[in-house]
Amino acid sequence: MTEKMITFEQVVKNPFTETFLKTADSNFAAIGYKEHGLRHARLTADIAGNVLKFLGYPERDAELARIAGYLHDVGNAICQTDHGQNGGIIALDILEGMGMPYNEIFPVIGAIGSHEDKSADTPSAISAAVILADKTDVNHTRVRSEDLASLDTHGRVNYACQRAFLRVSNETMTISLELTIDTQICPVMDYFEIFLARIKFCRKASRALNCEFVLYINKDKFI
Repeated sequence: MTEKMITFEQVVKNPFTETFLKTADSNFAAIGYKEHGLRHARLTADIAGNVLKFLGYPERDAELARIAGYLHDVGNAICQTDHGQNGGIIALDILEGMGMPYNEIFPVIGAIGSHEDKSADTPSAISAAVILADKTDVNHTRVRSEDLASLDTHGRVNYACQRAFLRVSNETMTISLELTIDTQICPVMDYFEIFLARIKFCRKASRALNCEFVLYINKDKFI
């Protein structure tokens, strides 16, 4: 098969991509788990690409990060457990079928396969960008129920978050997550209880980009 320069928009328009993402989100909807569909995929893609863009990485690296970010949850169409590794295999099949060269496929599927591996070192800049984009998507719009009594702590934390913004500075070499949380819904300490491992993962990913990770909640600096 002839190798091609595959763009992000071509991946988005691929019918297999849409089917896998919609199936993954339907699986989560059936068990009442937060949104993992096209919105999350697009946002993760955009943030991942911008992380590398703002840090001065080559344009093609930023586009590959966008592709990996968009595809990172396709493995949830099979099962949440090991969905990173399953997603990497699915993405390999999709991108191979589209004619993407293997020297670009492997960084993409490596980022997908490692985006939940908190115990390992971050293998690439593309992987780091996807981890940061995925793990900082905390927002009330992801919660499927407005019945607070029915939500677990994880759900309440997401529901309480009114705004999340990832700020990247190549001047100070910092990556800052800025959260606005309604503390009447969820105390700030609940965020740390649920997301401490996620914060550490973001710090590790940031350091792979030679940056420091900073967290602000309601304009107060926590780390």
